[in-house]
Amino acid sequence: MKEVIYLSLVSGSVSFTITETKLFMRFREWMKRKNNPLGELLSCGYCFCHWTAFALVAVYRPRLMESSWSLLDYFLTGLIIAWLGVFQWIALCWMMAKTGR
Repeated sequence: MKEVIYLSLVSGSVSFTITETKLFMRFREWMKRKNNPLGELLSCGYCFCHWTAFALVAVYRPRLMESSWSLLDYFLTGLIIAWLGVFQWIALCWMMAKTGR
């Protein structure tokens, strides 16, 4: 369970950094011009958090449920990591809006 919490924090942080910060603004704009669907993905924190969570699950292979259907377990674990990460992304967006940045 700890690993899932840690991975959700990573997923939310990476998602926020890439989709919301000025550091990646030029990259997001460039990607929208080159490949609009990928550019839109890089601009949507909710969507990007899911893809980040699935990538982290592919690398670290955490499992919350133990069954013979391991792919389903990984998929559901990825959804849980993304769901928790999105809450962090929302909190970070809210704090940025409050500070006017």
